[in-house]
Amino acid sequence: MKHLWIIMDGNRRWAKARFMPALFGHKAGFDNLRDIAKLASKKWIWYLTVWALSTENLVKRTPEEVANILKLVDKTITLLPEFMEQNIQVQLIGDIGKLPDKSQKILGQLVSETQSNSGLILTIALVYGWQDEIIRATKKIILAGKIPEEITEQEFKKYLDTAHLPNPDVIVRTGGDLRHSGFLLFDSAYSEYYFTEKKWPEFDEEELDRVIEFFESSQRNFWK
Repeated sequence: MKHLWIIMDGNRRWAKARFMPALFGHKAGFDNLRDIAKLASKKWIWYLTVWALSTENLVKRTPEEVANILKLVDKTITLLPEFMEQNIQVQLIGDIGKLPDKSQKILGQLVSETQSNSGLILTIALVYGWQDEIIRATKKIILAGKIPEEITEQEFKKYLDTAHLPNPDVIVRTGGDLRHSGFLLFDSAYSEYYFTEKKWPEFDEEELDRVIEFFESSQRNFWK
């Protein structure tokens, strides 16, 4: 498998089932991202892209919950030594400019410090939503002075956040919901979808192996 995308869902429900606040679930999800990134690297997955914060989350969650999520975003810098040891490169997609200046600076440092690493490329989607992405891409096209006749699928891709990424082989959604929620729709026309009842903090090596087996057993015809 070359590229695995994960919609990390179920942190709050995982915490609620344990009679704990949402922050407890988000912290467990943060810790699990570190673990799964390491496992993906060991299992020869080249790219891992995860949806950590949607555009809607930023405006619809309570200010307290958003503040706690942003604290975890800032905490990603503590993973730098492990990412360097594991040779993991970090990239970002989404409207990062909507994050607080402190968070942008920390994330920028994480990206900068790991950019020479040649192992797994971990892409974190923050303040990301497909509708927002297509609007931002369209604005870039207009500013570039492009006319409709010039816009092909290949040309449009250049203006997306994911322009530098290969299309996903498998998109995993944890937490039991059967929907894509607008996650990277342009890139996923030929992707396999894997839905699991496990909440994100419960997603472990055994489940990751199931995803890999699922992909290896899939017959991908690409509309042929």
